[in-house]
Amino acid sequence: MRTEGPVVVALDGSDSSARTLEWGAAEAVRRQAHLLLVRGVDDWLVTAWSWYPNVVGDDPEATVLHYLGDQKSWVHEQHPGTSVGIQVLHGQVVPALREVSQGAQLVVVGARARTGRARTGSTGVHVAAHAHCPVAVVRSDPQRPADPDAPVVVGVDGSAASLAAASAAAREATMRGRPLMLVHARPTIPDPFGRGSAPPLSTDDQDDPTHKAAHVVAETLRAEHDGLMVDLTLVDDDPVDALTALSGDAELLVVGSRGLGGFRGMLLGSVSAGVIREATRPVLVVHDDR
Repeated sequence: MRTEGPVVVALDGSDSSARTLEWGAAEAVRRQAHLLLVRGVDDWLVTAWSWYPNVVGDDPEATVLHYLGDQKSWVHEQHPGTSVGIQVLHGQVVPALREVSQGAQLVVVGARARTGRARTGSTGVHVAAHAHCPVAVVRSDPQRPADPDAPVVVGVDGSAASLAAASAAAREATMRGRPLMLVHARPTIPDPFGRGSAPPLSTDDQDDPTHKAAHVVAETLRAEHDGLMVDLTLVDDDPVDALTALSGDAELLVVGSRGLGGFRGMLLGSVSAGVIREATRPVLVVHDDR
């Protein structure tokens, strides 16, 4: 996981952007990193017939620069001494953020609610899948501050992506002074009453090789991070349901992103995508770079 480069915060001018900026600025301060505020500009107008260049009305780039300048001033007021830059992105938002993520250590995007059952729109899912660095998807709904003892929660399933996520989660927990909760959910029969209708069922099958492997991961992280409190939670439940339920009061939820061959990072995986859509706390998506 990259520890150099800026923290990039993607803003869109919506009400939820205030929460995204607040979270991202705090991360830049915590990491002692340069903060880069970005927003896309609409270069094209969409009509019922086609797409046309946006050549009428106010200068859209000037408007975006003014907006970003205001957000930069806010950061300087709240976090004096923080290095802050601004950048206007052109073109479609996901490819533009993927491009800017190449030199970043973290990209922060908002999780704007949408209509329907899922709590999050698709932009966060696509950015998390395509970015070249970890992506934090921040809740847009107002949330109470996490309890001082709230853990960093991470899902592990034995895959390389989840092991990379566990290692990153341990660093995040250490950096924040929080305990770490490792969650391994052994899938069961689908819940006949829908997701989240029953709490995860705790279990510890001594003969299950995945449970044994989860214990090894926990012990390894304890040894690598002196003083870090690591709790292992083993449950029989749908992984998305379990992680969503167990991270309800968490400081941060960390998941891994799986890629395939030459398209590494292009496919997020059903669990990670489901967690981004359903979780009620900020989600950090970590890519396996090996």
